[in-house]
Amino acid sequence: MKKPIPFLSLLLILGGSPFLPANEAQPAKWPQEDSDIAVDPKVEFGTLKNGMRFAIRRNAEPPGRVSLRLHVAAGSLNEADDQRGLAHFLEHMLFNGSRNFPDVENLLGQMQRLGIAFGSHANAYTSFDETVYMLDLPNTEEETLKLGFDVMRDFGDGALLSSEEIEKERGVILSEKRSRDSVEMRLMEQQFGFLLPDSLIAHRFPIGTEKVIKEAQRERFTSFYEDYYTPTSMTFIVVGDIDPMVYKKRIIETFSSMKNPDQPGTAPEMGTIPKGFKFQAAVFSDKEVKSDDLALGFVQAYKTTPDSVSNRIKRYPLSVANSIIGRRFDILAKKEESPISSGSAGRFEWFNAIEFGSIDVTAVEGKWKEAIPVMEQELRRALQFGFTATELDETKAEIINQAEQAVQRADTRQSSALAMGLVNSINANRVFTSPAESLRITKMAVEALTPEKCHEALRNFWKNRDLTITLTSKSAPDDGASVLTALYKESQAVKVDPPEKKAEVSFAYTEFGDPGTVTSRREIKDLGITQLILSNNVRINLKTTDFQKNSISVHGRFGNGKLTQPVDKPSLDMFSTVLLNAGGLGKHSSDDLKRISAGRNVSASLGVDEDAFTVDGRTTQEDLEMQLQLVCARITDPGYREEATRQFRKMLPMMSSQLKFTISGAMAEMQEWSRGGDGRFAKPDAEVLAKYTASDVKEWVNEEFEKAYLEISLVGDFDAEKAIPLLLKTVGALPDRSSTKPALSKEREIQTPSLPTTKKFTYTSKIPQAASVVGWKIPPVREDIGELRRLNVLATILDDRLRTKLREELGATYSPQAHASASMVFDYGNLMAMSIGAPEDVEKVTGLIHQMGLQLGSEGVSQDELDRALKPILSNLEKTLRDNGYWLNTVMAQSQSEPYRLDWARERDADYASINLEEINALAKKHLAKSNAAQMAILPEKAPEE
Repeated sequence: MKKPIPFLSLLLILGGSPFLPANEAQPAKWPQEDSDIAVDPKVEFGTLKNGMRFAIRRNAEPPGRVSLRLHVAAGSLNEADDQRGLAHFLEHMLFNGSRNFPDVENLLGQMQRLGIAFGSHANAYTSFDETVYMLDLPNTEEETLKLGFDVMRDFGDGALLSSEEIEKERGVILSEKRSRDSVEMRLMEQQFGFLLPDSLIAHRFPIGTEKVIKEAQRERFTSFYEDYYTPTSMTFIVVGDIDPMVYKKRIIETFSSMKNPDQPGTAPEMGTIPKGFKFQAAVFSDKEVKSDDLALGFVQAYKTTPDSVSNRIKRYPLSVANSIIGRRFDILAKKEESPISSGSAGRFEWFNAIEFGSIDVTAVEGKWKEAIPVMEQELRRALQFGFTATELDETKAEIINQAEQAVQRADTRQSSALAMGLVNSINANRVFTSPAESLRITKMAVEALTPEKCHEALRNFWKNRDLTITLTSKSAPDDGASVLTALYKESQAVKVDPPEKKAEVSFAYTEFGDPGTVTSRREIKDLGITQLILSNNVRINLKTTDFQKNSISVHGRFGNGKLTQPVDKPSLDMFSTVLLNAGGLGKHSSDDLKRISAGRNVSASLGVDEDAFTVDGRTTQEDLEMQLQLVCARITDPGYREEATRQFRKMLPMMSSQLKFTISGAMAEMQEWSRGGDGRFAKPDAEVLAKYTASDVKEWVNEEFEKAYLEISLVGDFDAEKAIPLLLKTVGALPDRSSTKPALSKEREIQTPSLPTTKKFTYTSKIPQAASVVGWKIPPVREDIGELRRLNVLATILDDRLRTKLREELGATYSPQAHASASMVFDYGNLMAMSIGAPEDVEKVTGLIHQMGLQLGSEGVSQDELDRALKPILSNLEKTLRDNGYWLNTVMAQSQSEPYRLDWARERDADYASINLEEINALAKKHLAKSNAAQMAILPEKAPEE
């Protein structure tokens, strides 16, 4: 508990409420109090008498729900040396016992019974300068609201922080630290130590140190809690389908009695930043690094400026300049023999104390020396010659379009997104604006932009800076810093030419032949779906919604996808996806398409699903015709450009390193093994992938792209009667397609491993990260999805038991999980449980998971467990009914080729609600048996000798 301070005086105002005591800490001001920026008028901002701030906003999407956020303006930067990691540790502890909820299981159980799932609806995070607690409530019933507000109040000053719970949580924190550990993280810490040796930031990464996590005593927790969890450091946020006046009253009743300490924690001393060195170089190397990365930049002290219209406008010229440089790197990376695979330019602020400027490139493996002049000369080209009007116009169009679309969609934003937007504005001390106000400022800024102003902003930003060049590489010479310096200075002597001016490009895909006709129309009134069959056999599914204003999602499915992938060409689908997208169109490169679509709301990406090739895009009513034209172009005229093959091959060394040196490689091997070694599910092999060419892809996909069954679905804010003529002019004008999909029964067969079995998978790394995995075979799904729904519930119950046993009781893992997954195409399915942990614990934890699954199968579950699993699921189901993605991908996408999916949608909610204990226990007994289990361990092998 926090120490209260007595009032020195009581002054009465209307209603008899007390003013602040004269010596109490003063509340933070809202940024709009000193700004000419108009704050969002739909948000009510206020400050309680104890200095705690609040923000309330009514928002109708999703209906009947409310999002709560508690922002604490304290994070790892506020820790003392012997508290490193305790800001994050404390965030965990607030869920482990408080005044109103002394038992963690009691709290989580109450949440689940109300439809609140731990993790997806109740969560928190800790950063350098903030800690945020999040609750998304599924309804506004009194019982739910009381729990939500009581929990948030307890987070503020009700944590028990018992020594027993602290001891139990140490293992969880260490497991989380292990799960987040990586070579990249370790090297990043080294880089910060080099760049900012005397800055607090380099010594306060939120996860903390192992010593503090293992040894810190209760007093160090309570000290931080009492010093920094104070009303004047907190802001409470409510966004949802609510009456703001009612919630304002509740906020006052809930939080007004919180007290500030006599001596709250002080602001951190941020330290100093090196300066005056002019130029320096450093190399950071490790054999497990995935790529060779170069950075050229500077870091300097930064003093925040008030949030005003003029200050926001001032940021635009440099931001646009950096965007254009990034586009130039994108184009350069695609050129033959280019030594880079990507590049970017940026400016960053950290914690109102530090400003970064940076040019970053990723080099092709083994070509970091050749990449240095590319990086240096592209920056110098921009500094010397600036930017072209065409480059600026394209970027301006994209900026304005994004701001205009935000205005169009303002009234259908999700409450959770608005709540996080308020959190972010509070942490940055920026005015929370409406999209209309943001558009007003954006237009003022963009209208004033010229190539000259962008050029001037870039020159001023990089003028007279102390520069640092760094290389992060798998291997580097001992004198790497000297080599970097020499190559950089050598590059400076090379003359650069002005940027090339690009000719205008017009979209070439506007005519596809005579428009088709509608030969069949079916109205599915209970689901609000219109189904069409066109004269060329193309199937169309349409659903108009108001869930997201001026947004239309498009999804097309054609051919057979992975089903017909040649088994002797493993991972060809991976290469195909890159080639088909990065290869552009026959008449336009991918760079041309970016220029053509600047300022337009169109996109079309191709993919490979288990039983179809897919094309996906998102658009608006105004751009729907061009969107459909682009979809047709993607299907009928893929570019297969060599530049896409080059880009793909540049990625392969990075992929290989990731598969060799991280747990993901062992998981890919486990997937291949669990699918019987079928080449369509093989672990990617860089040597095999490097040999593929466009001919391999064409041989597989050409006929399917040209003739195969095609079903296209549209969902969103559009008029169906206006959309149909556009569909007839585009997809309806294509050559005839097949009217049926082949059964391909043999291609669906998968030979899974014989059970029961055990298996070990390994990867090479010094990072002590391992996994315990147990999988139980379940049947695939064909036309009946009822069993999978019940297995989902069973997996949720197992997941909860794993959390209780492995995390809460044993502290052996951070986030154990269980889920059920069954293919609707191939002959496989499994209910899998997994826990990431220490290598020395794998055998024990694998055995525990296996035992817990068998126990669930033999003894069954309780009614309370079933209720706690089902309630959050039912709550989520209700929410998905107002989600375009659910309707598009789950219901509509294959609703003509697989019409039973419509029945799945009709019966879904009632079917889940009907699930009973007998069904769950019968499935548990059937599937969670020893004879049906595979126990798997993933372990790191000894790292290569350094």
